[in-house]
Amino acid sequence: MRHYHIIIILAFIFMAFVSCASGVKKDAIRGFSIIGRWEGVDRTGRLGAFEFAENGNMTLIIDGRALGGSDQNETGSLKYTIDYTKDQIELDIIGIDEMGSPRGKILMIVRIITKNSIKIRTYFNETRPLNFDDETPDDTIILNRRPINAESR
Repeated sequence: MRHYHIIIILAFIFMAFVSCASGVKKDAIRGFSIIGRWEGVDRTGRLGAFEFAENGNMTLIIDGRALGGSDQNETGSLKYTIDYTKDQIELDIIGIDEMGSPRGKILMIVRIITKNSIKIRTYFNETRPLNFDDETPDDTIILNRRPINAESR
């Protein structure tokens, strides 16, 4: 009988440990949203920005040139999806052609540093990095949240 008590106590300790460990990730992303403007400088010194809208549209700004956005034009548009439930948050940028058809994805992972700072890693293709363990300056960038305004474009 005493053996069963030990097993029950160990089971409760294990469940408490698992629920505490899983709560750490949830606390890190609770209330976090990718919506807004995020800026960073790449390894070449160029300033770039991502603007994520609530409706799934996005704009990519490189060297002051905006790509994508909510207006569909002759170059198409950009959309994004984000999955906060994954161990490594998954962010996908989807290119949409002028006819409205998907024409490729860039698969990324995101690490939340603070509510106003994130790290993104990508291979700039349809292969998603698994983690940040072997990141390089060529495939990783730190972005900081900035206000969206007309002069920033």
